[in-house]
Amino acid sequence: MGESQKMWKAFEANEISHSVAHYLLAVADHTQSGTSPRAADIARTLEVSRAAVSLQLRTLKEHCLVEVSENHRIHLTPLGQDLVGRITSKRQVLRAFLCEILGVDEATAEADACKIEHLISEESGAALVRFMTFLRNKDTNVQSLLEDFKKLTADCPPGTTCDFCISECLLNSARRN
Repeated sequence: MGESQKMWKAFEANEISHSVAHYLLAVADHTQSGTSPRAADIARTLEVSRAAVSLQLRTLKEHCLVEVSENHRIHLTPLGQDLVGRITSKRQVLRAFLCEILGVDEATAEADACKIEHLISEESGAALVRFMTFLRNKDTNVQSLLEDFKKLTADCPPGTTCDFCISECLLNSARRN
């Protein structure tokens, strides 16, 4: 099995999907606003059908992430709460990294963080937290490094690629968009 197939299998074995993350976050958001949601509330929030919510709830219950009470209110289990906390923390650190360090605009950073939050490992999430903590350090050497980075404008000459860009220069692609 080639490396790309192994990676695909690892991706498939990820703890949760993007969809599951959104369902869990929707339940958490409703709960934080003061009331446990019903399936119809989640359907409205996510702009999906009630049938889609019912199917997803079955999966969430099978994985012990939510419970549904007799009055049809959806509650996160402790396992679901833990997962929501980890997803939210990863989103926060990713968004901060993209905005504060890389200079990505807030809307793009939020969308990209949303796409990545449920995919990165706990190890990578923790490493990113350590790196952000280091970069937010008020040490003059760290701040000087950040200023130098922000001034840097890399450019690939036409027809060449760097060690990172295999066939298409990402710097040039970003400029076109």
